Amino acid sequence: MNANIQIIAKEGWFGAIVWAIIFLISAYLDLGFITFVMLLGLAFWLYMFRNPERIADVDSTSFAAPIDGVVKNIDILEDSVCVEIQTRCYDIGVIRAPMDILSANLQCKNGLNLYFSNNDKKHMLNASFSLSWQERNDIYRIDFFPQLLDTSRIYATSNLAVGDRCGYMKIGFTKIYLPKTFNIKVSVGDKVYGYESIIGYNQ
Repeated sequence: MNANIQIIAKEGWFGAIVWAIIFLISAYLDLGFITFVMLLGLAFWLYMFRNPERIADVDSTSFAAPIDGVVKNIDILEDSVCVEIQTRCYDIGVIRAPMDILSANLQCKNGLNLYFSNNDKKHMLNASFSLSWQERNDIYRIDFFPQLLDTSRIYATSNLAVGDRCGYMKIGFTKIYLPKTFNIKVSVGDKVYGYESIIGYNQ
């Protein structure tokens, strides 16, 4: 597991500093209600970018949730099962390795960060990135579709133990493609937590 643990994800550091400076200035100027609003803004920002440590018991046949969110859709495809997770602003955005990964391939697509648009336009114009790897004869892929914020990225792709922090996406959708041999343990509407929730087991 990663030993580099931070209470606040580094993607939120700059915003936290800005909120703190504005709060201190308003407090120094004794702006009353504005100071209170700035304090609330700082507290909400810190909550949004919280980065808790998690401990879970995941066996070698399990595929853990890579990120926090809500299961929005489960599709049975021709050669895989696709589980779609929506991550909202108040969900933890840390991306964690869902299983032990020796080496993965990262593909990135440059684009916008549209939020208030229809899904077709967002899928066509928004930035996205994909992580894929092979374990034995099975191929795994996770597609990330960030929205609104540009702090989303993968920063580690190899020698990952299950649960290791390997990226960040605050607001967006995640599509997980698993082999059809997997027994899916989640349902549409379920709340999942990165590393703690099990998406499925390889039969």
